[in-house]
Amino acid sequence: MPIKEQVQLSHFYAVLKRAFDQVKGGDPLKGVREKAWDHFLELGLPGKKQEAFQYVPLKQIYNKNFRLIPETTLTQKEITSKIYPESRRSYLVFVNGYFRPELSDWSGLPKQVVILPLLEAVRSYGTFLQNRWSKTLREETDPFSILNLALHPQSVFVYIPPKIVLNDPIQCLYLGKERDLLSLPRVQVFAASQSEVSWISSVETTGWMNEVIDVALEDGALFKYATITGRASGWLTSFLSGSLKRSSRFHAWSVMSGGEVSRYSTRLVLNGENGEALLQGVWMLKEQHQAHTHVIMDHAAPHCRSLQKFKGVVADISQSSFEGKILVRNPAQKTEAYQLNHNLILGDHAIAYSKPNLEIFADDVKASHGATVTQIDEEQLFYLNSRGIGSADAKHLLVQGFCREIIDQIPFKSIREEGVQCVKKCLL
Repeated sequence: MPIKEQVQLSHFYAVLKRAFDQVKGGDPLKGVREKAWDHFLELGLPGKKQEAFQYVPLKQIYNKNFRLIPETTLTQKEITSKIYPESRRSYLVFVNGYFRPELSDWSGLPKQVVILPLLEAVRSYGTFLQNRWSKTLREETDPFSILNLALHPQSVFVYIPPKIVLNDPIQCLYLGKERDLLSLPRVQVFAASQSEVSWISSVETTGWMNEVIDVALEDGALFKYATITGRASGWLTSFLSGSLKRSSRFHAWSVMSGGEVSRYSTRLVLNGENGEALLQGVWMLKEQHQAHTHVIMDHAAPHCRSLQKFKGVVADISQSSFEGKILVRNPAQKTEAYQLNHNLILGDHAIAYSKPNLEIFADDVKASHGATVTQIDEEQLFYLNSRGIGSADAKHLLVQGFCREIIDQIPFKSIREEGVQCVKKCLL
């Protein structure tokens, strides 16, 4: 390794070690934090040689001097203006990566729902959490995900009891203004049997946000999730992990347009028969922005279904990448799994990489994958021109139609509307 890179990595390790020393303390999570930190050091910071990070410009982040910043003054009025109408009485607020119960409001949720700071949740739900973290430490190979487990400062635990249906989505709002901010929010969700949960993540941060959302679904549970980053800047690395038991369903949508560099990683494990996972996303990039999507769909039980469908628009000198894997283990007979990635290039210097792949160890499986990278169809453009629509407006219509196939399926009106605005901004 060149000396310059060695110096760069040593600098960034020192930055992270200062953050670890700041949080490790004597709290109930000390043991887990130390194991996670040791595991992170074993894995090491990711580099270009790791396939999952091949296209991510990591050198840009390793030069920074990030720090944990606990105190930021925000008024309730500032918070309220950022809450979607669907979640007026069901929102959780993170400021600089710290869960802030006093700025949150979940009074609109059923009283049986449990929402606690993670340090308090350990006292009552310690067995579940410890089992979850032990599994993460054994199986997780992504260094940034493990880093979150070591460094997250004040996080949240959400428990949805059996048969409880949330009529209003929970909005998780991430805020942070400082350019050198290191933000490490963590959300642990446990949805009991036959419960139904809707969740919205909205990001308005600068610096580097390294987020983890870990979801456990019991038999027959439903989790609907949407994330949008149009108001963000800086770096975003996000990890959405889920385990699905029998007949549970995990439906997720993402709209990525903000942030200098975004990397979204999802790993879902279908552990019970008749599980269903749906992942759909769209990114709209311009200038020098980048978005990278990494998915592992792990079929470990028979009679399960999954669909991945992602679309990307890249303009100017922006760049995107998609790497998705469908893993079908030997017991997972009668699996149905599909994966698609379509990319639309709007500039001569924009780049889109795509690598869908299958790894199948079962005999009785229906599975397919595909990817396309294209420019605006000249025949479609000519057709609109012939109907009296100018070239610029015609291009806008075609791009909006390309993106809205995904956006229109999002079940939350506010996210659909904001997603449409993100498309328009990309076209300006």
